[in-house]
Amino acid sequence: MKIKDKVIIITGASSGLGREIALHLSRSGAHVVLVAQSKERLTKVGAEIEKITKEFPLIVCCDVTSEDEVAGMTARIKEKYGYVDVLINNAGIGVYRVSEEISNQEMRRHFKINFYGAYYCIKALLPLIKTQEAGYILNIGSLFGRIVPFADVSVYAATKFALAGFTEGLRKELKPQGIGVGLLMPGSINTPFQDKKEKTERKAPAFLTLEADRVAKVIEKMIQRNKKNIILPKWMLQLFRIIAILR
Repeated sequence: MKIKDKVIIITGASSGLGREIALHLSRSGAHVVLVAQSKERLTKVGAEIEKITKEFPLIVCCDVTSEDEVAGMTARIKEKYGYVDVLINNAGIGVYRVSEEISNQEMRRHFKINFYGAYYCIKALLPLIKTQEAGYILNIGSLFGRIVPFADVSVYAATKFALAGFTEGLRKELKPQGIGVGLLMPGSINTPFQDKKEKTERKAPAFLTLEADRVAKVIEKMIQRNKKNIILPKWMLQLFRIIAILR
């Protein structure tokens, strides 16, 4: 799929990886739709894109854990474009603590954003994707959705395992309709997501941390080539397996 002139929805687009994806795909000629909760941050990213494209993108304030707000977001996109080419489910959170120390409320919040948020967006936007008789859905997972090498990622990993399983099944469901479904499983990324971790939480060392612009480039290639699953970087999965055995 060519990126130019494609309508691409990006959740969690107000900062971090979502912002970098939006800027990168805008440079490639896409019509990006920025979705997040903070209007102020979305507006700032929109202004950055306007400098690139000379056109302010559609921004939609939406809590992806709310079915009503997701329905409202879908209505706005339908009114503006009438269809969707690509959906990138990037919104997510992660608190790294052992499950005994995570409250039930925090556990539910992880699932609401990391899994249910993606599910709600797919269900709501799929009719607009189907109008193209083609399209692509990309779920941003994690290496922790394949292997759990550390004791403090159990809840976060559970949400990413769920997302990975759903992605595999959804791919089979939508293949006959010409819609591709991909899963990106990156290691730690140098974004505010890392900066927000508490002092007691483990942070990835610099040499294991990916830069957001590199990840955005990989995402563009996934869209172009209708990729199924990509682990980034590939060698880190082997490292995690070794760590898991040693622990």
